[in-house]
Amino acid sequence: MHDKIDTQTEENGDCSCAGTCPNVPTEALLSLGPVNYQSVIPVIRIFVGKYRTYPSTLEATTDDDALSFHATTILNYLRDELHHDINKDCIIRTYDRKIKKHYARLRVCDLGNGIMISMDSSLNADTQNPNKLLCDYPKDYFLLVSDMQIYYLPEHDTFVQELASQFSKMTIFSSKSSTLQMVCKNQCGYYLSGIKIKKPLITDLALHYGSNFVSTHDKIIKNLNTKESKGIVLLHGIPGSGKTHYIRYLIQEIQDKTLIYVPPDMAKEISSPAFLPFLMEQQDAVLIIEDAENIIKDRNESSTPSQAVANLLNLSDGLLGDAMHQQIIATFNCDLTTIDPALLRKGRLIANYEFNKLDVESSKILSDKLGFGSEGITEPMTLAEIYNQGDNKNEESNN
Repeated sequence: MHDKIDTQTEENGDCSCAGTCPNVPTEALLSLGPVNYQSVIPVIRIFVGKYRTYPSTLEATTDDDALSFHATTILNYLRDELHHDINKDCIIRTYDRKIKKHYARLRVCDLGNGIMISMDSSLNADTQNPNKLLCDYPKDYFLLVSDMQIYYLPEHDTFVQELASQFSKMTIFSSKSSTLQMVCKNQCGYYLSGIKIKKPLITDLALHYGSNFVSTHDKIIKNLNTKESKGIVLLHGIPGSGKTHYIRYLIQEIQDKTLIYVPPDMAKEISSPAFLPFLMEQQDAVLIIEDAENIIKDRNESSTPSQAVANLLNLSDGLLGDAMHQQIIATFNCDLTTIDPALLRKGRLIANYEFNKLDVESSKILSDKLGFGSEGITEPMTLAEIYNQGDNKNEESNN
């Protein structure tokens, strides 16, 4: 990146920018900006008043909805690399009762070179912090930027894009969550109880599961987000390879559908005569069944064929499937050859994917990304092994 750049305005030279209005009175020029409200900083009006030019604008965004810019890291960069005096910023501070302090909710940085940066920030303690950043306030609160706009003179377009690229590396993972409806049972029958599931720290699927998995994920998410659809997704592989971790990620990407979770101890209930009538009340839903080995095994290999398999077949591609439009995600650890072959039939199967260990090079890259380093990695590793290196008190299981 560069130091401050000299710019030309109407006061120090010729400027032929489309937004420059040299003959317009100052009062009329300021009216070009949005109406000024007490709770916001009128950045465009400030820019117009200072440079007599309506600015170009770049909206800085992250690559993932769960990633937020870290305000303190950005400010340190502006101070250390661009020699910006952050004490001269225009700030609106807000009092927060949880931390019992005032914090900068709105901030405008004028780099003094025809570039202004506007940051709208909020406090968040619900974060994942693999880069081990120091929290900004007590109780592990971080100051996160929810909206950032860069206003600039047109000649700085390349510089501003480079600046935004630098900012994209200054992020922290704010935990997004979705609600799963878990199947429960009491003396009155089956019912659903909502549970919150946080989105795991996956910003690059290829990094976590290999490049071959990306096309499979795209196919899965396209089908699950299709209204009035049906079918089954089979996810299998060795323990710790990331099946549950992926499902936590996947459910955040499913839009406008009820997500029904069948815990392992309830999976056998799918064979119950009362279970299907219960499910009929939840049309256009996604059914998630973990550790489904005992209900998907080949019926020809059992002396007592499972009604659960028949029910799954009917839900995924039978008359019930046509009426209820439910889709099924089933995870299991057993070998694919032991499950009922009818589940694999074309037209019924949305996707079938086997999770495994990451190769050595991929394991090293992911380990580095998570802040563990890679010196001790000499053989393929599962996601669980990579995530639970060192102090694993706060790490989740990645089965």
